Amino acid sequence: MKISLILCLLFFYSCSKKENTESNQQDTEPSYSLSLTMERINQAGLDPFKVNVELKSNDNLLSGEASDISISLEKGSKTAITDLGNGQYSFTVTPTTTGEYPVTLTYKDVSLTRVGIVLDAQLSGTGQPMAVPGDYVNTEGYEDGATITSDGQYLFVQYGPVYFSGILNYSSICSSGSYSAGYDLNNCDGRTNSSLVFNTVGPFADSKRPSFPTGNIQNNKLLHLNDLILATNFNGIVSFPTVFYGFKRQDDGTFAEPFLLAFNDEKGVNGPFGPSFVLKSDGTADFLIAWNNYFDGNADGGISTGEDDKPDIYYGSLTLGVDKNLGDVTFNSNDTFNSITPTISPVSFSSHSGVQGNPHATTDQSGNIIAIWTDDEQVSHDLSVYRLSAGSFPNGTWVRDTLPSKISTGAEENQPFFTGSRLYFRRGTNIVYHDYTPNSGSCSSTYTHNDCWGSEVKVLEANGSTGVGEIFTVGEPTLAQYNGKTYLYFVYVMRRNNLTVSLNDYNINVGFVEIQ
Repeated sequence: MKISLILCLLFFYSCSKKENTESNQQDTEPSYSLSLTMERINQAGLDPFKVNVELKSNDNLLSGEASDISISLEKGSKTAITDLGNGQYSFTVTPTTTGEYPVTLTYKDVSLTRVGIVLDAQLSGTGQPMAVPGDYVNTEGYEDGATITSDGQYLFVQYGPVYFSGILNYSSICSSGSYSAGYDLNNCDGRTNSSLVFNTVGPFADSKRPSFPTGNIQNNKLLHLNDLILATNFNGIVSFPTVFYGFKRQDDGTFAEPFLLAFNDEKGVNGPFGPSFVLKSDGTADFLIAWNNYFDGNADGGISTGEDDKPDIYYGSLTLGVDKNLGDVTFNSNDTFNSITPTISPVSFSSHSGVQGNPHATTDQSGNIIAIWTDDEQVSHDLSVYRLSAGSFPNGTWVRDTLPSKISTGAEENQPFFTGSRLYFRRGTNIVYHDYTPNSGSCSSTYTHNDCWGSEVKVLEANGSTGVGEIFTVGEPTLAQYNGKTYLYFVYVMRRNNLTVSLNDYNINVGFVEIQ
């Protein structure tokens, strides 16, 4: 009995000692972390950028490890990494063309990738552009219409698992003289480059793009509105499915936790675009969005009758981080709309004639919307502003101001963002701004005189490069204040390396850059 007890005690002591030793080893096992920033080096030609690295072990800065930090580049060249002390390291990347420059750091079992963006030119004093990091925002699918909330906490992106080059080229790929539409959808599959029209690309209906509408996707191929046939007008209508997703900023600077801002539309073809948000203190936001309601009759949402059937400005409200249904859509068996019941309403402009797209809201100091900037990407390709002259948003009396020749030039201007002192927008293939000078000359605090506006300043420049991996254009500027700094979020169009098609295959991704 005593022997058994002693043996049991010795066994228990031995096991406990072993377990405690293993537990102590686990508790003292170092945990490593890497972080990086990128710093643009302004020079003639393409700008190199410095990569600043911070290495920690158990939250303590770790120096002396330069030789053990692995650096991987997909293109460009780099200098040797330098140990700056106090856990700080740096090296410089020199680009060879415009485009994305992924930088991957690895230390022991920890790896981190961030993507620098090299453009043809930038405004002096701006930072190094980077692609929005993480797994959720930038994918192989179509990301457009990027809009950041003013506090930098939520990023909205219009997404579809489709090829942007299919949107650009479907008319020529499926061309036909037999229909007034100029193309024949139902006899197009199998033609040269038709994969851009019919194949899906990028995620849908998964954790990255939850609840994406799949009503016109079958076996990973796009059906479009193939049953919509009308005599010699069209044999099926091309209609790429897209919806808006919002993403919440994470502690590591990525965006995740996707939620929908979209119609309850099984086919995803009733797509609005160009949202603008006014934040409230309770976690909600008012928003503006451009949308063409096919069921609002000739009035097209305006007071006047007999107007055209083009996009107009609608408004609504949402709780950030929660799915927002913009309305319910049903279809007939021949792919025509049966009904659309929107939960959003048109702003009460006296006339909605023409195109009102990509709205941006200007507010007073109390957060009340007092002006709405819009563009026309279909006909006139210029900007305008609707001012509230009496009453309150969304009703009241709105006056449309046509912007002067300094703003509305012969180039295409679209996607306005007005800060109160500067008007940012896309002109041609660049993002530019003009300072607003309300007290200059004959301006008198209006928007319609050239004296109201300073000279053009180019912020981000893309010269229409068409080489593989190069950036063709930039656009969709929106601004946010975050951690005491100002960031400009934008989209960039880059040629993808797609050897299965003979056309240039372009993809759209979302980037950001610190500005002054």
